Amino acid sequence: MYFPYLHGKQKEVLALRHLAQVLGAEGQVQPVMEPVRVMATSMRHTLEACEAHRLPVWLVVNPVRQDFDLLLPAEAFDWGRQLFTSLPTRQWIHPTLMLGPALTPDVVRRFVQLFGARPMGLVVGPEAPPLSELMTMLGGARVRQVFFKGVEPTAADRAALGDAACVRVEDRRLPDSPDLRQDHRHPFLDPLPHPWREGGADFSDYTTLPSRPDTPEAPSRLAAFRLSYLRIAPAPAPAAIWLESFLSGRLAPDEDSADQRFRRALRVFQAALDRDDACFGPTEAVRRYLAGLIDGVQPSRALSKQWELMHHLELVSGVLAGRFPGTSPAGVPTSLLAPAAARA
Repeated sequence: MYFPYLHGKQKEVLALRHLAQVLGAEGQVQPVMEPVRVMATSMRHTLEACEAHRLPVWLVVNPVRQDFDLLLPAEAFDWGRQLFTSLPTRQWIHPTLMLGPALTPDVVRRFVQLFGARPMGLVVGPEAPPLSELMTMLGGARVRQVFFKGVEPTAADRAALGDAACVRVEDRRLPDSPDLRQDHRHPFLDPLPHPWREGGADFSDYTTLPSRPDTPEAPSRLAAFRLSYLRIAPAPAPAAIWLESFLSGRLAPDEDSADQRFRRALRVFQAALDRDDACFGPTEAVRRYLAGLIDGVQPSRALSKQWELMHHLELVSGVLAGRFPGTSPAGVPTSLLAPAAARA
């Protein structure tokens, strides 16, 4: 199971809304949503779409970053409570408690009162209270998933959590600007067995945006767009998800416009679709990029970033569900392509 860690940015919630039906049907992706914006209309519509298509979402109800940085813990929790309870139905939206230095006993108490009978999640951040104490405060609450973000769980932590599944949010940094010029591909996410993944199948990361509020985006002149792909290596080498930056290359001074750079990058991407070592899907986002090349209508940078995330989520979901690639080439491990029921 893949738990992409999102922060409720506009591009993220729109990408997730467009893919809710596909992700819900394949059952391989469960997003974790840590809001950073107080305006919740778009997020509410996305959560309703996820609920309608039975796509589980782990929603942090006591956010602490950006718009919530200056709010008292109780005020941030009230915001999350109102968002959650405003949803008409909430069977597939799981309340999740953020554990960090801002957490207060009052917030924990109110969280248990409101959500104690539901399957719930925890996000363990730096300076979180000891999990043994926190689990005592939660009483008999049904903690199902625990996400470790920026911290390493100890043996005592695992013991305190009992049967709850533990997943580490892997912080894979995108390359710095000079590296993009030197090497357009780099390992991004390896969905193979990992010691932090329960049963060797669960993993989490910040996706390809990257979805960290404190990470600046690359300048538009540097990379037109980035897309993940399944790197297919000759047996017995393992397959893995990599990330590739599609650049326009050098243009003449009179050709160096944003549209021309993007169109050149699209041509490079079109050529990459024929590589034997790469599977890009095709996803819905791939079709949209190719339509832009055919029609000559370039997407805005914001729309392109939304497509990048749409592509990544659908690609990983399709790989785990066995939809991508269409046939199992040598080098793609059986455990990666097996249905969820077969891996259980």
